[in-house]
Amino acid sequence: MKTYAAILLLLLAAAASGEDAPFRVGEKLGYRIYWGPFEAGHATLEVAGIETVDGHDCYHLVVRAKTTGFVDMLFHVDNIMESWLDVKELRTVRYRQHRIEGKHTKRSETCYDYTNKRYTITNHLNGATYTLPLDQPLQDIVSAAYYVRTQPLALHRSLEFFVNAGDTNRRVRFLPDQRKKIWTNPLGDVPALRVEPNPTLTVVAANKGRMWIWISDDAQKLPLVVISKLAIGSARFQLTEVKAADPALAQRLRIASRN
Repeated sequence: MKTYAAILLLLLAAAASGEDAPFRVGEKLGYRIYWGPFEAGHATLEVAGIETVDGHDCYHLVVRAKTTGFVDMLFHVDNIMESWLDVKELRTVRYRQHRIEGKHTKRSETCYDYTNKRYTITNHLNGATYTLPLDQPLQDIVSAAYYVRTQPLALHRSLEFFVNAGDTNRRVRFLPDQRKKIWTNPLGDVPALRVEPNPTLTVVAANKGRMWIWISDDAQKLPLVVISKLAIGSARFQLTEVKAADPALAQRLRIASRN
C-alpha cells in the first residue's frame, strides 16, 4: 500500500505569476482515492495563501491525504505536505512534510537557497541536517503540480523540468499523448490531455507498472484523474470537489450544476 501514498505524490507532480496564474488563493480540489473497486481514502490540494519566505512572495500550497475504511486498517496513511512556490520565479523555496505511512513516520523540511546555490534538508525526528548543491531551479513534489498548470500543454509537445525529492533531483518529462473528454462530477465532461511522466515513480517501476494523469485541456489545467496499473493492483485518484477562487472556473461550476 505504499504505492497509494506514492501515487498521491506523483499526482502532485502532474498539476504564471500574479493574476495570470490559472490558480488563486482559495482554490481547493478534492479527490476520492480508489484501490481496485474499493474506495481507499481522500485527498485535497489547496492554495492556502501567499506568504513571504526569505524575502520572496510565495504561494502556500497544502496537500492532505488520508486512508479510510478497511484500507485504513490494512495500511494507515495520514499525510500533510506543504510547499512555498515563488510567485514570480515559479520555483520551490521551501517544502515541508509530515507523513505517516503504515509504521513509518517522516517529518522533514527542505529550504532552497538559490543565492548561495544550496539546499538544506532537516529531519525533524532526529534533528539531523545536511546540505546539498543547488545547480538549477527546482520543483518539489507539491509545487510541481502547480508549475505544470502555468505551462503551455499541447498534444505531442514535451515539457521538462527538475523535481527534487530528498537528495535526488530528476529531470521529469511530460509528454501529452492523448486527448479526449473526461467526465467529473463537479464539472461534467471536460476536454483533457493524458500525460505519462517519465521517469515515473520508483515504486511504480518496481512493480512493473505504468501511470497516466489526465489534465484538463483549458486555462485551469486541473488534475482530473490519475490512473496507475501495477502488478500488485490498480489505483485511481478521481476529482470530486472543486472550490474555485478563479471567477472563470466558478462560472463553469455554476453551469455544470445546472446541467
